Amino acid sequence: MKSFWVILFLIAGLLSQDKGSVEVFRIEKEEHIELHARNTNLYPVTIELDADIDKLEPQKKLSLVDFLPANSNRLLVRFTYKDLKEGWNLNTRYRYYMGNIFARHNDSFAYRLPFPIGESYKVDQGFGGTFSHYGDSRHALDFNMPTGTEIYAARSGKVVMMEEKNNRGGGSEDMMPFANFITILHDDGTFADYSHLRHQGVEVRLGQEVRTGQLIGYSGATGYATGPHLHFTVKKAKRGGGFISIPVKFTTKDGIIELKEGQSYIGY
Repeated sequence: MKSFWVILFLIAGLLSQDKGSVEVFRIEKEEHIELHARNTNLYPVTIELDADIDKLEPQKKLSLVDFLPANSNRLLVRFTYKDLKEGWNLNTRYRYYMGNIFARHNDSFAYRLPFPIGESYKVDQGFGGTFSHYGDSRHALDFNMPTGTEIYAARSGKVVMMEEKNNRGGGSEDMMPFANFITILHDDGTFADYSHLRHQGVEVRLGQEVRTGQLIGYSGATGYATGPHLHFTVKKAKRGGGFISIPVKFTTKDGIIELKEGQSYIGY
């Protein structure tokens, strides 16, 4: 996810499908100045703020790193006047990006396998897979399954991003922008991505609250994919923008375990 440095007080939103925005504005009062931020996105964002000031005293240390919950308006920092009789100057710089970098994954949560109960699918690429699961994407899973397999929410949350219009896919990296997907925000501030869904293969809507085990879509091979499969990742925002994947465990017939590459698992 891209981040932007901004000098103006009003900026356009991140490239997100809910067409939300992030706006920073100031309120001048008799004894102080307040900088507020408004986030109209369906998801939280992290904001980094700095300022050049003259004859003002910030009540928080700058540079400031904070987060804005979804659909929120909050005070970022207050500046007091050093001398009410003199002029002052305030030039603000900030950037923002999707997700809360202070979020902490609930490691005790056991995820549901994201496919139908009783059906078995193989993990073609697991954590640390050499084809594409490295770096920040290290803890991702690829389930080998035919196009049109029902996909279920592995954990409850809110649908904050989705795409289903694409009908292209292939094994070259230039196919990356054409993946259909669903992104769900969890209650601990992490996200889950369900990717490579088929064309028109989404069964949920933006802003919808979904429960664990609810049908959300159908697998496919859109985007950067050598064949039909489900790419599943749990992730959290990282400082500076982008995400880092998180290792998770699943409830299976053999207990709560970390899935292994090359093994097949039955929906449970």
